[in-house]
Amino acid sequence: MSFYLKHFFNPDQHYLNLKPSRETPRAGSDLYNLGYVQNVVKGQVLAEVIPLSEAGPDPDPRFVLQSEDPPLGFNTVVDPAHPNYILAAVNGYVFYSEGRITVKHLLNVRQDVSFQTGNIHFVGDMCVHGSVRAGFSVHANNVRIMGMVEGGCVKARRDLVIDVGARGGTGQHCVLDAGGKILSPFLEKVEIRSRSHVITEKYCLYCTTYVGGNLVVRESLYGTTANAYGSVFVGRQLGNRAGISTRVFLGYDPDNIRELEELDTAISTLSQTLVHLRAVAGHLPPDATEASRKLVRTQKQRAQLIEKRESLWKKLSNDEASMSTCRLIVPGTVYPGVEISIGRTFMQVERMYQNVTFMLSQDDIIVVPNNRDDLL
Repeated sequence: MSFYLKHFFNPDQHYLNLKPSRETPRAGSDLYNLGYVQNVVKGQVLAEVIPLSEAGPDPDPRFVLQSEDPPLGFNTVVDPAHPNYILAAVNGYVFYSEGRITVKHLLNVRQDVSFQTGNIHFVGDMCVHGSVRAGFSVHANNVRIMGMVEGGCVKARRDLVIDVGARGGTGQHCVLDAGGKILSPFLEKVEIRSRSHVITEKYCLYCTTYVGGNLVVRESLYGTTANAYGSVFVGRQLGNRAGISTRVFLGYDPDNIRELEELDTAISTLSQTLVHLRAVAGHLPPDATEASRKLVRTQKQRAQLIEKRESLWKKLSNDEASMSTCRLIVPGTVYPGVEISIGRTFMQVERMYQNVTFMLSQDDIIVVPNNRDDLL
């Protein structure tokens, strides 16, 4: 008796022959989403062995089986409860290897993430052997980029490691987002979000950071707004002689800070809308016109956001008890103009310092020399 292998994935998909996964109404084919991998999760049904008589009028001869034994490959198993089903044994991507259904947990992208690959979202770990180009995104568990991130977006559910560095630029919004730590030789014009530590061996310039642990910059940090829940270490230079805006905020959960910034922006936008609506319909009854009804809805929406903002500030206040452990440590030079906040306490650096630590003491930020002989 002959059997047929019915697939629940595309057995012919190949990363060298990709096609847009969908079309957009205005632009036609979506060239940014090509379906580079077919994601599967542990326990997902990949294929089913059925009688050949149930395969339809034109069964593909490649998948006609002479026995019920399926072509099991690496990380695939037979369902114990339903022996005709082939299941994925791990999270990963499914493909055919040497005639057998195979699942791999680590995805190696042996080229740049660009128009050749499209965006890549993967359920396992990923290693990109090239760079992530502007406008493209990568999303996986642990991520390693062996080249650069050039205006792209990389999200790692766990750790993110970049071998060369990350840089944005004009029209090239660059975002690094990790549930764990982020390691990169340099960071320039990048938005960085990490629930753990961020370490860069060279410099962090013109960035915005939201760091859930400690931020370590071995050389220079300036032109940056650095938010860190823990401490910040800058080895050689904090700020610069030109006085380019450099701000360091310590002690608050950066996720809450980001949410607070978004709420402030939304409230400001609604406030501007209310000014216009009051001019148009402020004297009318609430149900008189669409403008007056929109006025009522906008007032209610703004009040809800303000209430949410107040609740968030209460959460932020809970962090203040542990802010005495926060430190800004600079063995090198701190230039005038640098703004430092630890919780609600603010300080603007008015003179040059060398080899010092900034810390909170009795609601004031104090400067402690790491070596008194080096203090200027």
